[in-house]
Amino acid sequence: MTITTTSPLTEIDGRNLYYTFIAGGKRVIASQAELNRINVFPVNDGDTGTNLATTISSVIELLRPDRNYKVTAGRIAEAALMNARGNSGIIFAQFLYGLSLETESSATVNLRQFAESVQRAVRYVYEAVANPVEGTMLTVIKEWAEYLNASWHKFTDFNLFLTSSLAVLRKSLSETTSKLRILATAKVVDAGAKGFVLFVEGIIDYIRSRNVKELIQSKTVAPPLFIEELTIAETVNFRYCTEAIIKKCNIDHGKLSELLGSYGDSAVIAGSDELRRIHVHTNDPADLFSELRKHGLLTFQKADDMVRQSDTVHNRKWKIAPCGRFHL
Repeated sequence: MTITTTSPLTEIDGRNLYYTFIAGGKRVIASQAELNRINVFPVNDGDTGTNLATTISSVIELLRPDRNYKVTAGRIAEAALMNARGNSGIIFAQFLYGLSLETESSATVNLRQFAESVQRAVRYVYEAVANPVEGTMLTVIKEWAEYLNASWHKFTDFNLFLTSSLAVLRKSLSETTSKLRILATAKVVDAGAKGFVLFVEGIIDYIRSRNVKELIQSKTVAPPLFIEELTIAETVNFRYCTEAIIKKCNIDHGKLSELLGSYGDSAVIAGSDELRRIHVHTNDPADLFSELRKHGLLTFQKADDMVRQSDTVHNRKWKIAPCGRFHL
């Protein structure tokens, strides 16, 4: 790709961060159909693109930027945690949360500060997932962070620095196919990982042009897309994709992870004790919600029926999909 001639971008403030988030988010939103189509892990229910797009669009619509980088990073993380959807959305929100916590308290960040905060944010992502699996979004974030932290000193411009990281991102993404058997069988890359790569690609395209007017003309998300087919079908062991927000959580992360594991799989725990965002696949969402109420204030809960979602994709007779969601 040809790099346009712009003045060097040596530091990023809160407004820069705001615009780059919109740019990256718009790229994911525009690609949600493709991400849904290749979604085969952890369950091929065809909603990774929609979940990421919904998570990101909520942040874009709610975010009030500040000129201070640390303040804006915190607002992005809070909005993402409050509105994250699905396994991929919550993992992405946890990355943003880790990034906000590990950002120095300053109005701007330079290349070193940015690279180091991304590197330190990786542990938050891995700690959030009960059983981290390589060959997913986790791996791509980790390998990207390692490159940034090892290479920042070679650059004086965010434009060139981030553009140089594309090769690492794309290589890491392509290797997800060989790291997970289900991806190799379907001959696709991991959908969540591709979503993260698209997000960074959108950021890079923006900082090369820095066309703010064009960027802010359309910030809203496209409606969720219904996908004609997925690559392969599989048995859903736990029927409900279950999510909740717990405020003032009085159970520590380890015990909460054990609790979720006793109800199902694909558990993700994001945020802090003040605000825990959880995700798990289970057959007993009502019982789980009842148990969670013992450990804090449950302010949000939902359960999506993945069996109906899968049937909609693989066995449907009509173009209109059933809702497959209930709130308790």
